[in-house]
Amino acid sequence: MGLISKRSSADGPQKKKVSEQTLASTILQTSLVDAQLLMMTAAERGIELDVEVTQSILETSDALDKSQLTPENINNFWHAYETLSRTLSPITIDSVRATHDMRRLRPGLWGYLQGRVYAPFSRKSAFRYKLLSLVTLLSLIALQVFWSIGNTLVIDIKDQSDQIIALEKELFGENSISSSSGNLNSFPKRSGTAMNGEAETEGETTTSPEERKVDIKTLNRQVGEYIAWRSAEIIELKNWNRFWGRIIFFSEQTWEKPDYSELSPESKIHVHYVSAQYVLHAISVYFLPILYGLLGASFYVLRQLPKDIENLTFSMNSHIEYSLRITQGPLAGIMASFFFTEAPSKLYSFTSHSSAIATIKLGSSSLANFSPLAIAFLAGYSVELIFYVIDKIISTVTTRSTATAIKATPQPVKMTSPAKPAKPEGS
Repeated sequence: MGLISKRSSADGPQKKKVSEQTLASTILQTSLVDAQLLMMTAAERGIELDVEVTQSILETSDALDKSQLTPENINNFWHAYETLSRTLSPITIDSVRATHDMRRLRPGLWGYLQGRVYAPFSRKSAFRYKLLSLVTLLSLIALQVFWSIGNTLVIDIKDQSDQIIALEKELFGENSISSSSGNLNSFPKRSGTAMNGEAETEGETTTSPEERKVDIKTLNRQVGEYIAWRSAEIIELKNWNRFWGRIIFFSEQTWEKPDYSELSPESKIHVHYVSAQYVLHAISVYFLPILYGLLGASFYVLRQLPKDIENLTFSMNSHIEYSLRITQGPLAGIMASFFFTEAPSKLYSFTSHSSAIATIKLGSSSLANFSPLAIAFLAGYSVELIFYVIDKIISTVTTRSTATAIKATPQPVKMTSPAKPAKPEGS
């Protein structure tokens, strides 16, 4: 047992020494390959190198192949490698490996096939960012078109309702507007005799009966056209609501509940009308700014990536930076839409003259003249600007609070010693 333990204790330092020598030789071999790749890059780009640098690297490589390495060779190699890296800066070995696929440099048929199949890391990253930008753009177009259709339907229904109310005011006067504007089918059921009688009493001294009949028929036809057009758009609005209702499959919508069938026709229309406006508000305030911020960040990455690849400065660090930029874009877009834009959301009603029955105000800023979506795109493209503004606001608030606290702190009052009595002159 003692002999075995002595042998094991004697073999431990020897194995450790062998492993350290193997690690040192591996590091040296890898660094020699990296140095030759940097020399290849300098030759391709016409960068002049010192003869002593290339000679030291080649001598060290030859000595390693012949197992004739000396401490002097290794020392000269590391000094030459340092000079080579400083000469090619900002090009690094990481950026060279990311741009050049090392499989293409392998000899033999298998290396050739691997070079044909695999692509460099820079090309893979460019493809991923292009795919992300394309998916973002298509999603944004689809959501923008969907929002535009719903918004157009809501505004058209509101405008047509206002037109119907104005025409009914001319026909029936102020007293019957409240009873007729809410019912889509109330106007066609009115008798022509009553309309003629009311019109005659109102304009008996100004127009002839024939002219009044023509005006009433014209207004009657216009109101009927507006009601028919509004009814068609309400049907389209219901289909629009059912479309996003199928997308949100995990939540039961109002028109899918049993109580919906017990409502009156006017109440059912109001349910669809108000639901559509809430969805439009959510899309315009949350989803569209996020997509526009992501599109701005993707646009920035696609603009900077070709420059890095051309200058041979793209590396894994660049990929990490661009990935973080893609994540920051949506955050900056949603923050910009809240902090730097004024976007009130109005819930319209087609049964009254009021422009809105509810208003949700999101905030105001000097950038309110710009579209909130344009601000979101600029924020995604220039994340540094958004963070600079936020840091500026925080520093200003912090400075003011600190100054206020300093002013509020009472200053210590210096105590003066009582004056000593004067000595008499004669003393």
